[in-house]
Amino acid sequence: MATILCYGDSLTWGSIPNGGRYPKRLRWPSILNHLLGSQHQVINFGLPGRTTIWNDPFLEGRNGLTYLQAALETFGPVDLLIIMLGTNDLKRHFNVGAYEAAKGVEKLIAKSRMPSDHGFPSPSLLIIAPPNILSPKGAMSESFSGATEKSQYFHQHYQDITSQNQCLFLNSAGVLQPSDIDGVHLDTQGNEQLANAIFELIKDRF
Repeated sequence: MATILCYGDSLTWGSIPNGGRYPKRLRWPSILNHLLGSQHQVINFGLPGRTTIWNDPFLEGRNGLTYLQAALETFGPVDLLIIMLGTNDLKRHFNVGAYEAAKGVEKLIAKSRMPSDHGFPSPSLLIIAPPNILSPKGAMSESFSGATEKSQYFHQHYQDITSQNQCLFLNSAGVLQPSDIDGVHLDTQGNEQLANAIFELIKDRF
């Protein structure tokens, strides 16, 4: 039995475009668990607004680096850690781009490989470059102003980081795009496409 921890933001949590949360069965971690089978445990630890390493002045507790060690201890030992973060880093008030988001992910990689007080082995790592942001609409339009162009560079910088740090890598922009409704979040098809892509990548490893 493998324990797989999905550490992400609202795209992992299961946000419905422009409001609400999908039922558990429609969120990609749950779909992945179904594909892998009940002998594995896939844990959804997504949180809307979570960043890689930035403290959000408008949302408490969203710094991904601050809570990663606690998550690994809470659910450990973790066999595979899936990290898909960076979308919220592109919010206008952070004033950073995909390169900085990738460097933030690199900090998360290093944190996950620190020795455990409980003797847990370091998890295997799958880093997912977030989807490209479409033209943000509705509630997303102000927060993600200017993010569409920046998001085009997720693939390049995340692939560089994962290559340097010997992690599995998936470019989600190669398999899906966000919903047209708000340009940021996933529709039900996107959740299915992401779960299937992850399954194909890891099915023979666990």
